[in-house]
Amino acid sequence: MNNSKEITKKTIPLTTRLTRGFGPGCLAGIRFGDWCKLMAANSFHVDFPYWGKACHITISSLCTSPFAWAENLVYGSSIKKTKVETPIFILGSWRSGTTHLHNLMCQDERYAAPDLFQTMYPSSYRLARWWWEPILSAVTPRKRFMDNVKMSLREPAEDEMALGILARASNSLSWVFPDNAARYDEHLSFENADEKDRERFKQALQFFVAKVQQTFNRPLILKSPNHTARIKLILELFPDAKFLHIRRHPYDVFRSFQHMASQVIPVWGLQEFNMNQLEEMVIETYRNLYQAYFDQKSLIPAGQFHEVAYEDLTAKPIQELEQTYQTLQLPSFEEARPKVEAYLENTGDYRKNKHVEIPASTRKRIREEWQFCFDAWGYEQDLSELG
Repeated sequence: MNNSKEITKKTIPLTTRLTRGFGPGCLAGIRFGDWCKLMAANSFHVDFPYWGKACHITISSLCTSPFAWAENLVYGSSIKKTKVETPIFILGSWRSGTTHLHNLMCQDERYAAPDLFQTMYPSSYRLARWWWEPILSAVTPRKRFMDNVKMSLREPAEDEMALGILARASNSLSWVFPDNAARYDEHLSFENADEKDRERFKQALQFFVAKVQQTFNRPLILKSPNHTARIKLILELFPDAKFLHIRRHPYDVFRSFQHMASQVIPVWGLQEFNMNQLEEMVIETYRNLYQAYFDQKSLIPAGQFHEVAYEDLTAKPIQELEQTYQTLQLPSFEEARPKVEAYLENTGDYRKNKHVEIPASTRKRIREEWQFCFDAWGYEQDLSELG
């Protein structure tokens, strides 16, 4: 007899099951009022396996709110007056090498990036960090659960979590509330989203960038795959922003994206996601991401855009970064070179996850749906790095 629950218990580690059922997912630092509004927008529907997670988020939000209120009182006025220096936005699909590129660029100490703690607690990190970080550090895994990338509360992190918490508007919330995915998927590019959601997201992005820049007193390097579809919105806020896009063979992205989503969705989710729809979700999300990207790419002024290939970045990282600095007219790369070389030396033993081969029928579907990406970048349609 095939008992799926028994198999699940045997194959999924206890710590993973506890994280899925009781962890805060991507909403740890949300304020209580925003948490109530987010729940109301989703009819307060939480599936039974995630009731513990909802309780955790509720308690966390009650703890966060006083710190957020005090922090706004102390720093709110100065954040609003902060003039944002030219930010750099790293673009590219999930699993295309954005994290690796972000980490490389962040070796340059003339720039800064939000770290994981700041993205988890965007409204309260300045006052809450001293007591909350030591506790979280003790339970934070040393590697990300969906791959082998180093993880700590001080490592550079995507800003999307912070924006979802601050604005209650992000397509990442479609993994938290899959029953309402149609609404949150509009927050990928915001082109067809509710105007109130779009404006709230813009205010959150402006606030978070200004706040983190003020914290470090340095211009920022930001990374969120979702921003790949938001060039127009970003330029409305930061007309001098620079964009660095990384591309990777679509087949390799598909395999890694699908694996990542299968691991992240149960950790973030408050509602059951039908895993039979995973392949369709990955194909559709990537297609929508890059349709928006190619539609908006021409809006970027000359001298503010550069593109690298993942395959080139991993083969010759120093040369690719030198070209990036030159094209984007950044300060001399030579000052950053020693730290970049040291970082590459220390990460030389990184091991990629192994992924199953893509079935022929799925490859055919990918070619049909993502043909415009194959054409734009010149990738072979029957070959890929992972074979």
